[in-house]
Amino acid sequence: MDLFQESDKQVDAPFPWRYVAAFLICVALTGLAILIAIGLHLPTTVMVFIVLAMALIQVVLQLTLLLHASFHDERWMRAAALAGGTFIAAVVIGFTYLVMTFNSGVS
Repeated sequence: MDLFQESDKQVDAPFPWRYVAAFLICVALTGLAILIAIGLHLPTTVMVFIVLAMALIQVVLQLTLLLHASFHDERWMRAAALAGGTFIAAVVIGFTYLVMTFNSGVS
């Protein structure tokens, strides 16, 4: 009997617009990062900081809106998740920069 009541509650749930909005914002930020990296002729350090800032925004969006990490959770969990996301973003950007500036002679 409980199984039928739970399925009725799921049918009445509203459409999760916040997931769609968060996904579209993350896609837009990724596209914007690609446009900044390809289209604008900024100094490399400025470009890296801009892309890193957009990556941090995506980490916060994904943790709060998509992964249900609320601000009511324990502080150490939020800090660890944010530090982990920041570390991953820094590693990806760092290695991307390393590959872009590597003089391998490949044209």
